[in-house]
Amino acid sequence: MKRTQYWAKRVGLALVPNLKITPSTTAKRLHLTAQGWSVAATLDRRSKKKWRNPDGVAKDRDGGNSQRSRWVATLGFVTQPLRGWKALILIGGLSAFTFAQSGSSITGRVTDPHGASVARAEVHLRPRDGSQLVAITQDDGTYSFKNIPPGEYVLEVRAKGFASQTMKPMAVVRGQSLTQEVQLSVEAVNESVIITATGTAQRTDEVSKAVTVLENQEIESKHEVSLAEALRGTPGLRVQQQGSMGTLTSLRLRGQRNFDTAILLDGLRVRDSADINGSAFPFITDLTPDDLDRVEILRGSGSSIYGTNAIGGVINLVPKAGAGDLRFEAGFAGGSLALFQEHVKGAGGIGSRAGFSFGLTRLDVRRGVDGNDQYGNTSAAGRFQFEVTPSINIAANFYGTTSNAVTNNNPQPLAAATALGEEFPRAIEGVTFQPDFNNPDQGRRNSILLGSIRLTHRINQTLSYTVAYQKVSTRRRNYNGPKLDPRFAFLSPFGDFAFNSVNNGGTDTLDARANLRLGKSNLATAGFEFESELLFQQSIPSFSAFNDTTNRQRTFAFFAQDQIILLDGRLQISVAARAQLFRIRSEDRPGALSNIDPKNSLTGDGAIAYFIRSTGTKLRAHVGNGFRAPSLFERFGNGVFQNVPTRLGDPTLRAEQSISVDGGIDQRAASDKLLLGMTYFYTHLQRVIDFKSFRSIFNPTGDPDPLGFDRSGGFLNYPGGISRGLETFVEAAPYRGTSIRASYTYTNAERFVPQAGLQPQFVTPRHLFGLSVTQRHRAILASFSLNRTGQYIAPVFPVNFTFSGFTKGDVFVSYERTFDERFTMTFFGGADNVFNERYFENGFLAPGIVGRGGINFRF
Repeated sequence: MKRTQYWAKRVGLALVPNLKITPSTTAKRLHLTAQGWSVAATLDRRSKKKWRNPDGVAKDRDGGNSQRSRWVATLGFVTQPLRGWKALILIGGLSAFTFAQSGSSITGRVTDPHGASVARAEVHLRPRDGSQLVAITQDDGTYSFKNIPPGEYVLEVRAKGFASQTMKPMAVVRGQSLTQEVQLSVEAVNESVIITATGTAQRTDEVSKAVTVLENQEIESKHEVSLAEALRGTPGLRVQQQGSMGTLTSLRLRGQRNFDTAILLDGLRVRDSADINGSAFPFITDLTPDDLDRVEILRGSGSSIYGTNAIGGVINLVPKAGAGDLRFEAGFAGGSLALFQEHVKGAGGIGSRAGFSFGLTRLDVRRGVDGNDQYGNTSAAGRFQFEVTPSINIAANFYGTTSNAVTNNNPQPLAAATALGEEFPRAIEGVTFQPDFNNPDQGRRNSILLGSIRLTHRINQTLSYTVAYQKVSTRRRNYNGPKLDPRFAFLSPFGDFAFNSVNNGGTDTLDARANLRLGKSNLATAGFEFESELLFQQSIPSFSAFNDTTNRQRTFAFFAQDQIILLDGRLQISVAARAQLFRIRSEDRPGALSNIDPKNSLTGDGAIAYFIRSTGTKLRAHVGNGFRAPSLFERFGNGVFQNVPTRLGDPTLRAEQSISVDGGIDQRAASDKLLLGMTYFYTHLQRVIDFKSFRSIFNPTGDPDPLGFDRSGGFLNYPGGISRGLETFVEAAPYRGTSIRASYTYTNAERFVPQAGLQPQFVTPRHLFGLSVTQRHRAILASFSLNRTGQYIAPVFPVNFTFSGFTKGDVFVSYERTFDERFTMTFFGGADNVFNERYFENGFLAPGIVGRGGINFRF
């Protein structure tokens, strides 16, 4: 049998006509008992003339690839690393031979509405089940992707000053050359490829869940210093910053709690295992929009795909993929509150198969709201991607922040708050409550460092997989000294309490997923996730024997998803399920608990959408479970409660669980200049974790400790609350260079309180309104944001107050001066809270008008 015939039979290789192959060497036979197979591989080289570029179109070395999908399968090189590198080399060799000779290509030209070429447009080519390729258009607007593996692709094009455009899916077969011309518009709403809904690439009209996408252009136009502020106005999202910059900031979706939103970086979950609820909440205030391509916000449960904390929804930070010529940006800004900000960014391709991007920002606030709340934050992000072969690529991400802040003492209720006997008295500054006040030696120091690496391999048109590993390390220190501000000494008649509290966490995550295409209309996914968590606790002074402790938890998850496409793509159906298994060391379960294993968690998810092409109407519905794994603190936490040192945690707690339902309609109109949407949502927290006081000398009528350890208080499982409401949004591009986003959310959320039943959910207003308008005219770009937050209820211990609503308006204008094709200078200026409204968040005074201005250089 001839060698070429052998390969065609053995590997299923469709040989390219006229391909010259010459024998070179023969690989050693590998025995991989873990997989139960062996392969004898013959390595060949191909003629050098195949590397030429005879048509003169931009080569794919101007493109890079990056990972958006997270699908994988576990291979022998994960569990048996000594054999793994051989398996990887073998797979790479087969893939290089199979796909590099495919001859498939996609080329085209990007133009504006008048037919003029658009240079430096980003062209993203995304397979349904793998990593994306990125190319940058040349001066004549042309782009090219060469030697791409067969399969179905979605092409997305973005350029500064134009609306993003997504083309119809393209089926590429071996040896085929396709041409896709793209004409961008300045009078249309963005149409982006969405990853977060299912973990695979989908056009907007294919998504069956409620998803909002904020692209980098829109985020940059707002000139916000924090990521949280840039997200204001998103349907269903409540953003709260408690005081000056650097103070606690929360993101709450659909009336849920601050730890019910999962934060992802490039599809991998990011959280602090040392947080009391095991969420990313302590670090949200330090997140900055460095090196971002876009942000995708999934509203509604997402636990079946993304795991813990995805009860209210998911916020996925998608990093930028570097491609094309090297480009850099440096800038400086300053303003009120003695604010100073410096940043450096860069991106580009490296050779023909690699690319990188990075961002570095330093922010200093030397005078906070009261002139004393200093805050400093250094953040950095980076990405590197390398195309090993046309079917194998590796991507690595890095993100880190380190910050320090001087913080105020908490607000306090005044006597008038309880004088009238109202259940929720109105919060009136200086009458019913004292706002937060200065503390000269109280503060916090936080740092989070994370790194991830992902291997993606498309074996053939039917099967692909990804394997990803991520390490998250967190360090938090909260401290206080004995000093008091003399102006507020009367509020602390017994002096101040000095302490130093350390909470360090670490999380290692291995995520493996495989995609299997079962025919043209069915994409199945199966995956496995392993996560190891660590918590270290230290308190000085210590009043408990449970100090300087380290606790661990391991979880295993198995999950699957099936996406079905029917009726020529008009009907989209997805179903998913996840099993979460918890493992805790017996030495971490004291006494009789050593023989009790924590119970596992099972979640499901289903969504359906029908698109009516003739009218541009999409009907969608989604039902699913969310869950939150008990945090290490809830399982093993310790502290002082009612003046008694006690172990607060319960190692046998069950995971929180919810069920949510939503349904809605999206409507495109006016030749894609208008997009309308409306969604009804309902979420029931079936089981939650909360703290309860037990029987003690301070609470003689309380219930006894259910664990029998005579604890004075601890965490228990309870029934949860209910949230329901309506989300509406409008996106419009009525005129050239004009972009409008508006949203209104009505939320009726209630929490369950033992002995009291359902009570209004804290911090959740009934009404939220957001408006964002950007206008570009030649070299001038103006941005205006208006956000109205209705009244809400929040605790100022021990009173629950009704806080008035407020309106926050931000306005910024920039002017761009281009000197040549390589160098551009941009001046900008504006103000946050331009109406200078005085308002409080949970009793903490928010900043008034904050003017800022600066200059950026691109080269």
